[in-house]
Amino acid sequence: MNEDFLHQVINSGATNLNNLILKNYSKLGMTEKDLVIYLVLSMYAQKGVQFPMAKDISRDTGMDEASIYTIIQGLIKLGIIELKTVIENHQQRDIYSLTPIYQRLNNLLEQENQSQKQKRLMTDTEELFKKLEVEFGRPISPIEQEQVHQWIDNDHYSIELIDLALKEAVLNQAYSLKYMDRILISWEKSNIKTAEQLQDRRKKLGY
Repeated sequence: MNEDFLHQVINSGATNLNNLILKNYSKLGMTEKDLVIYLVLSMYAQKGVQFPMAKDISRDTGMDEASIYTIIQGLIKLGIIELKTVIENHQQRDIYSLTPIYQRLNNLLEQENQSQKQKRLMTDTEELFKKLEVEFGRPISPIEQEQVHQWIDNDHYSIELIDLALKEAVLNQAYSLKYMDRILISWEKSNIKTAEQLQDRRKKLGY
């Protein structure tokens, strides 16, 4: 490897791309070519060129200018980049803002997180139904299922707290949701909504 090449490598710099973009670009609706153009725009931006010419991008990527224009328009429509007009030294100029992709990423990750939470809640609710049926020694009715959903969705009781109410009911040999509801209401009056709050209260009371 000759010195001229090493010098060229060292002085050419590097383009930084956040790993979240690399991991999620396809989920954002981007193709591989979209990603390449975004990378090239990032390269120019890091050099201080915020509105590179299509002919320069074409030279760097080997893509024709028409395709580059189409891809850039697609990235704008996707909300990945934004074409903005700024005023500098009393003159208007266009720039490509590359930051909108992070809002898209934030929205995507929040949606995925919410979806995972919903799946876990559904799984935990199904497990709770099974526990109720085991402890009550019978299938629970649709009305009883609706009652449990109301505890979770309307009253915002945690699955763990409902499970503790079930254990309390079983200890008292009261196999009904009405008894559990009285327990939950009693805890709510004491400002208890979670299993952690119940445990803290019991520690304070010494049991």
